[in-house]
Amino acid sequence: MQDRTINNALLALRKQGGTEGKLAEVLLDMRGVEWSGVVQDRPMRRGQAKNFVLDALRTGPMTTSEIGALIRAYRPDLRQRAATNRAYQALLRLKDRGLVRREGRVWSTFSD
Repeated sequence: MQDRTINNALLALRKQGGTEGKLAEVLLDMRGVEWSGVVQDRPMRRGQAKNFVLDALRTGPMTTSEIGALIRAYRPDLRQRAATNRAYQALLRLKDRGLVRREGRVWSTFSD
């Protein structure tokens, strides 16, 4: 457990960059910890994905991948798969709240 805590602290320090980040990168390499090199500069705020999905569905029914493509257009730093996963998770939460429905592969709001 302690090793994971140290690794996570080093990964967080590496993401910050600078001299400390370079030192953390060396220590991570010595410990044999893989670092993806991907740093998310602008994480989505809480509820932003759900609002984005609802706005997209107001234009008409869409598939999960179509909504993911819209999220990716808004956030080009995300990979397509990550954007689609965010869309899918938001759609499931909205479905649980009774705000959207699914018919086959197509999602829509109840007003459609």
